[in-house]
Amino acid sequence: MSRKTGSGGNEPSPTSQFTSEFEILKYLGGGGFGCVFMVKEKLLDLDYAVKIVPGTEKALREVTALSKLQHENIVRYYNCWTEDSKVFTYYLFIKMELCSFGTLREWINEKNKEDLPHNQRGADSLPIALQTVGGVEYIHSNNFIHRDLKPSNIMLNENGKVKIGDFGLVTIDRTEILIERTEERGTKTYMAPEQASKIYDRKVDMFSLGLIFFELLWKISTGHERAKVRLS
Repeated sequence: MSRKTGSGGNEPSPTSQFTSEFEILKYLGGGGFGCVFMVKEKLLDLDYAVKIVPGTEKALREVTALSKLQHENIVRYYNCWTEDSKVFTYYLFIKMELCSFGTLREWINEKNKEDLPHNQRGADSLPIALQTVGGVEYIHSNNFIHRDLKPSNIMLNENGKVKIGDFGLVTIDRTEILIERTEERGTKTYMAPEQASKIYDRKVDMFSLGLIFFELLWKISTGHERAKVRLS
């Protein structure tokens, strides 16, 4: 991780490492966690995604996990650095692989607009499902639980390759015991029932995968329909 550099406000200052080394091309999204930009690294003339978040325990957890996970179906991590802020102790800047074809959520939404026979939708979805399983298997083989698998956290690159991202809720998994964890971590729509308690293991990711695969194969348009699938 690079050392801190100064900043004069809530956002990176003109002299920050971020603004001096990168050209911002596009705002990709954001929320309570922070924001993500598509950027061009000036020196190399290459495009990346840079995620800017307050330097919290959650953010550091994501960086730690990403630095240990090297797999074709996981968003590639390059490096990170910190910069000071008046509002937060510091911002964490995470330089990652750019997935320019959006999220699985967007892919599903587009498929829902098409009038495809079920076997065609299944054929289109199968490569995505297999790659997602491969990524999750790798996460589990490294003794991690993702805890927040959902279509908006699964990205696609220009070659149609699946890339699992957003490791802010990742936690260590020890298969020999059920560890007491923080309850209610994850997105409720895709969260396994046992995540409402403190005792669970990697199986919670498999529950989320099942719900995601259901959406890949069948048209589900509303949150109410998703809730019915989750409870069935």
